[in-house]
Amino acid sequence: MKFLFIILALLNLTTSSYSKNTDIIHDFKITFDCKLEKIMIKNKDFNYQTFTADNIEVDKNKVLKVVAEQPSVLTINGLSEFIDTYSDISKDDVRIAKNDTILFKNIDKEKKYSESVFLNRSTGELIHEVTKNMNTKDNEKYISFFGCTKEL
Repeated sequence: MKFLFIILALLNLTTSSYSKNTDIIHDFKITFDCKLEKIMIKNKDFNYQTFTADNIEVDKNKVLKVVAEQPSVLTINGLSEFIDTYSDISKDDVRIAKNDTILFKNIDKEKKYSESVFLNRSTGELIHEVTKNMNTKDNEKYISFFGCTKEL
């Protein structure tokens, strides 16, 4: 839960100007093997209810390929179709790779759907947040927590 608040704080701080939203200071190519630990759901049926990986039917294993190139290229492939295919960077999108921290956020053009990723490269902690129906009273959030290991 502590990480969720950190992510939200980082996202709010980084959206003040476009130049701050893209900051890649290291070039790297890393592949991670990630396993779902738990998911938190907020929708019309659940109010931030947490489910363990054993209690929910979703894809529990992900292989992520993360590429960062200075000054502004950051791609994450293998987590979701939206992140894999949505390459337009808008003023609301965030791409940050500093030391061990990777922060990635995409918002669709209609501003109804977004996905955010926070990844700690040294500990392997990954948080993936999906928000549907943004800016409506019926918005939905799916926050997945993964444990990842670097593939050699």
